[in-house]
Amino acid sequence: MTTTSSALTNLRPVGGAALQADRPRTVYRANTEPVGPGAYPAGLAAVIDLRRTDETDAVPHPLASTAAYRSVPLFDPSSEVESAADAVALEDQYIDWLDRHRSGIADALRAVAATDGDVLVCCSAGKDRTGIVSALLARHWGDGIDAIGADYAASAAGLVDRFARERAASNDPEGTAAAQRCVPEIMTTVIEHVEHRWGSVDEYLRAIGLRDAEIAAL
Repeated sequence: MTTTSSALTNLRPVGGAALQADRPRTVYRANTEPVGPGAYPAGLAAVIDLRRTDETDAVPHPLASTAAYRSVPLFDPSSEVESAADAVALEDQYIDWLDRHRSGIADALRAVAATDGDVLVCCSAGKDRTGIVSALLARHWGDGIDAIGADYAASAAGLVDRFARERAASNDPEGTAAAQRCVPEIMTTVIEHVEHRWGSVDEYLRAIGLRDAEIAAL
């Protein structure tokens, strides 16, 4: 039997409340768990779910029946794999996603840009796919590299119990532990790669197809 919790352990504003204090909307990041609707911030104008359709079928989002809900899978279904076989470390996987799943990243950011009002971006743990979208947003807003790394690593505390359950159930505990790595250097490496290759996050957004008006609307 599925139990329903009353709280989301990995819910917070992207980059922290101070980063978004002067903006017309707040963008939240979160994991997805069987919680009640009251676990979410009130008045969300959009819920952007980055999970694959098999994930959303298995664990429907608690707000899936609301008008705010959007299914926007980050992983491009036309790709045969989620990341290259030689992308073993998380930072290498994320860097691979920047190209392999650029259409999903663009769709997610367009959904944020098109929304008037508060937004929730989520995936399963709220760490990996949500982490990429959150880091790109925070850097676009001018957040520092170290702060972006700290925001990424903050998921570790919120996911302690979930990660323990996953390791206990895993047939490959070492591989599971590697996928659960959550330290600042992972996301700072990714943002540094973006800025080295494309010059800036905004130039990356243009490279994946966002128009200047969409970038401005972020």
